[in-house]
Amino acid sequence: MKFRKLGTLSTLLLVAVAIGCAPPPPYLRNYRFAPEPALTVMLKPGTQTPALSVLVSVIGIRRGDPDHGVPPAVEIKMRFENSGAETVTFDPQSLQLQTGSLQSFAKPEVHPPRAMEIAPGQTQSASLFFPFQPGASPGTVALDALRLRWQIIIDGKPYLQTVTFERASPL
Repeated sequence: MKFRKLGTLSTLLLVAVAIGCAPPPPYLRNYRFAPEPALTVMLKPGTQTPALSVLVSVIGIRRGDPDHGVPPAVEIKMRFENSGAETVTFDPQSLQLQTGSLQSFAKPEVHPPRAMEIAPGQTQSASLFFPFQPGASPGTVALDALRLRWQIIIDGKPYLQTVTFERASPL
């Protein structure tokens, strides 16, 4: 009987240690944004059919990892769907993210990091990681709303696109 109690106590101790040593989840809780996803379409003048649809979602607010030099960041995913007749070019250098109080984020880390050419009928995706400015953190920045802007090029002409998000979870 003593051995059974000792074994149960040892198991509980091991579970408590394992739980305490588990890494925290990658995203901060209570930061959801809507719409989920946001949709923007590009209508060329004189047409009724979208030349490009872009779905954009805020995946979450990622925790920083100071041991690996990774700052806290807003993670966003974009999906480009070209239903037009011309190739669309998206240059990630045109990306800008701001809060509702017009605080800007640093330039994002983008995967894939190069400009994308989306051929007619093709779909491509990008993952964006917008780090907070130096000295800022999720607790010091007003994250009630986010606005993402970028530029696409169709047939040699630039077009600016924008989506906005509102925080959907309680503050």
